[in-house]
Amino acid sequence: MLARLTQYPWLTAVVIGMTVLRLITASQVGLVPDEAYYWLWAQHPDLGYYDHPPMVAWWIMATTNYFFDSGFFVRLSFVLSFLGLSWLTYDSARVLFDTAIARRAVLWLNACLLLSIGSVVATPDPPSVLMWAGGLWALARLLTSNKGWWWLVFGLFAGLGVEAKYTNLFLGLGVAAWMVMDKPARRWLLTPWPYLGGLVALAAMAPNLMWNLNHDWTTVEKQFGRIGAQDFTLKFLIEFILSQPLLLNPLIFVFAALGVLAAFQNSESRLKLLVALPLPLFAYLLVHVFHDRIQGNWTAPVFPGLVLLGAVVAEGIEGKGWNRARWLAAPLGIALSVGALVFLALTPRLPGMGGLSEGWQRLANEIPRHPGPRVKWIATTDYNTHAELAYVGKQSVYYNPEPFFPLACCSFHWMQPTLYAMAERERYPWQSSPPAGQSKGFPWQGPPPEGLALIVVAADKPVDIGKCFSKVQDVGTASRTEKPGKKSSYRLYTGTLKDPNCDLAD
Repeated sequence: MLARLTQYPWLTAVVIGMTVLRLITASQVGLVPDEAYYWLWAQHPDLGYYDHPPMVAWWIMATTNYFFDSGFFVRLSFVLSFLGLSWLTYDSARVLFDTAIARRAVLWLNACLLLSIGSVVATPDPPSVLMWAGGLWALARLLTSNKGWWWLVFGLFAGLGVEAKYTNLFLGLGVAAWMVMDKPARRWLLTPWPYLGGLVALAAMAPNLMWNLNHDWTTVEKQFGRIGAQDFTLKFLIEFILSQPLLLNPLIFVFAALGVLAAFQNSESRLKLLVALPLPLFAYLLVHVFHDRIQGNWTAPVFPGLVLLGAVVAEGIEGKGWNRARWLAAPLGIALSVGALVFLALTPRLPGMGGLSEGWQRLANEIPRHPGPRVKWIATTDYNTHAELAYVGKQSVYYNPEPFFPLACCSFHWMQPTLYAMAERERYPWQSSPPAGQSKGFPWQGPPPEGLALIVVAADKPVDIGKCFSKVQDVGTASRTEKPGKKSSYRLYTGTLKDPNCDLAD
């Protein structure tokens, strides 16, 4: 791809320029709580976690363990994954169609708001998107070469995608939809290749499946147990319908929609492939939306395919209005992406929910100054606070006025107090007691420390502290911002734990 891109300096400039801008933004913006939470996973390597499969933690480990443990390196592999995504999309478009469509597809990837901006954040989405795009690439090669061993490559990407996010399970269902829609594709069912590809996929996803088997299918139940958990409602449908074109890019969405219509009007296998792959995921989301909100990022894995579908239609449609829309799609999306990335890089203090990354070091430094020398450990009551304090705490020192030398009346030393989560403790399996006969080493943390605890309670998430602690005393407030607000302020209490197994979230 690099050799071909150098033939088009303007496209090379866009790809490199956007990558550099994403890296700059990644270096300037503090980690949001979810990123800090995933960083915490990386400190306790495992084959699965309560919320998601493990790939997000593996990616963070790959850069922070071997380079530097900083916010930039937490995000580095996620930002660079956009280059891999660009190559897979380019080659898929080139082998299925031609280089003109391939160039437009790469350009429009950078104009897709969700993908262009979202790759800066260390979440399960960038690896999920990359693996889905890899599966599409393998199918594109399969379709144009008729070589059955590409099913094995597809199976590898499909299975690894499940290690990133369970959304990628719908990629396999998308292949089934493709065979339903496209008669020539069904001939592969008479060969061993799709079934061998399925075995490869099963082997690739086996680590997380085994973890879930040994943990009562915790992650599977959490992710898929939400559908139907709430009553039927229409209030989220309009939000979903309006948000998706905006996140994709409104003009690209128009061309992609025309591509869907074209796929159902002719027998073109290539278009049917691009349309079929996202259908099962959208079908699931259209059921889910009548019970709960659809987060905008849930559809991210199918966006590269929709971008490619839109690029195909844009190259073939004629008319003055269509020419204008085709020309404006890239400048519109890239300008909005650049504006958002620059704003984030230059404006670290954002209002409301946008300020979730602000001031955690300030809070970590302020908390220990309140309760006095008798406090032995810090208890948190929500995963945002726990993750951020754990992340900034790795570089922080906390003043402890207890004498370092028994005979020195006025000496002091600096230390890190033990941080322990007292709510939603299923998120932190390393806090549980180890199985009988096993050592109490890494990553096991053990039960909460004995002695007086300093309890940090987010002002917007009050809890009944008396449920788990006795002798509770209010010792003041702390804030991670200069002007305290509901989402940045914390109540501080001291207390003695009643029961080591108590969970404030129950």
